[in-house]
Amino acid sequence: MNRETADVAIIGGGITGAGLARDCAMRGLRTILLEKSQPGRQTTASSSRLIHGGLRYLLYDRQTTLETSWDAGYILQIAAPLLTRLPILWPVYRGHAHGLAAVDALLQSYDGFQRLKGGKPHLRLTAEETLRLLPTLKKEGLRGALTFDEWQVDPVRLVESNLSSAERHGAAIRRDCPVESIEKAPGGGILLKGPNMEVAASLAVNAGGPWAGEIARLAGARVPLILRRGTHLVYERRLVPFGLILEAEDRRRYIFILPGPNYTLVGPTDVEHSAGPGSCAPSQEEVAYLLATARRYFKDFPERFDRVVCGLRPIVGESGGKEQFLSRGFKLYGEAEQGGPGEFLTLAGGKMSDYRLMAETAADAVTKKLGPRGPCRTALETLEGKEISASSRSALLPKPSSLLRAHPRLRYAHSLAFLAACLMRRTAAAATRRLKHSKAEEFLDAYEMPASFFSTQLTAFSIVPPPKTKSPS
Repeated sequence: MNRETADVAIIGGGITGAGLARDCAMRGLRTILLEKSQPGRQTTASSSRLIHGGLRYLLYDRQTTLETSWDAGYILQIAAPLLTRLPILWPVYRGHAHGLAAVDALLQSYDGFQRLKGGKPHLRLTAEETLRLLPTLKKEGLRGALTFDEWQVDPVRLVESNLSSAERHGAAIRRDCPVESIEKAPGGGILLKGPNMEVAASLAVNAGGPWAGEIARLAGARVPLILRRGTHLVYERRLVPFGLILEAEDRRRYIFILPGPNYTLVGPTDVEHSAGPGSCAPSQEEVAYLLATARRYFKDFPERFDRVVCGLRPIVGESGGKEQFLSRGFKLYGEAEQGGPGEFLTLAGGKMSDYRLMAETAADAVTKKLGPRGPCRTALETLEGKEISASSRSALLPKPSSLLRAHPRLRYAHSLAFLAACLMRRTAAAATRRLKHSKAEEFLDAYEMPASFFSTQLTAFSIVPPPKTKSPS
């Protein structure tokens, strides 16, 4: 039996646990992370591989978009070599549920958040300029397109880089180390046990993602999680020159087509998952749904893909159950909220795009319980260990409204009010002919894509070379 001691034990080695291990270790806490398999290979690896600002959350949870965009800016600073800017085109057609004016207003609202994470202002394209950029796109009914950008990342590398940083600061990372029981230690603190392993810690933090509910039950606690399944089709080649966001056939959802250096993702779906977290598998209906959406816009889009990846979104289940009220925000549960021992916390919800903020929130609570340690330093040092000068960006994040957090319908109405104001401004600009439409060349210039793009653009679906763009500074 391998016995270890620590100030804080973290259960779960996805991006949430990895970021928390780094934060705790940088504050001088004796930190151990326990991962049941290999870090980052489960939920984190099955994501859309984006550090994004949460564009769609603007429809119902503006505060989460603010938090996500703000933290994405810090992730850009500390993990710049791992991130690549990805331009995304949003074509709008006659008959779409959201027309050009609505999408334009949404992206106008998003522009303010984009500044927090190094994003560029959105552009408007006519149908003609859109087809110059993407000749294979369906022409019938095309009204035009809008563009924006997000940051692309290899999620497993991001996890491993956080863990390497944590180890440099003294954390212990234990792979293939499942936790099978959690109990209060006789002399105080908490005891975690697994096959041939026992860890005595002053405090434990559950960062199990979709498994957080099951882990909490081991400690006699309860965390209200809603699991939603997301499926991607993976093509092991690059099919399109930039990202696309497309309205699905049901007119209720959107999917991405996201090109990487040597792959293309189509997805994700977003469906209710009623089974346990260990039984995640895509349905044939999801696969058909994704293919039908892609071929709705590209009649020759290849039906043969290389594989399917499937993951679960762990969503804090305090929204009244209605889908439009499901917040992608995160919450830290203590003894009062979840039951169980006072030495056991659960960090639930959230996304890869705000993992650093999640870690800071949880590490603040850990140090409050265990006694003063140093302040959070995760934004002041890159994952490679280089110092970053102190920034005043932290002043840009106002304290989250507890009123909006507690009332999903009010949060929803709050978001719609801001979007309505943007739509009114957009309507006024259109009425006075002040709306500017960009040429395809301006799109290429904005994203530092070569002028040779038009001559090398392929009309068949085959390998499309990635544009040469500068790394983020």
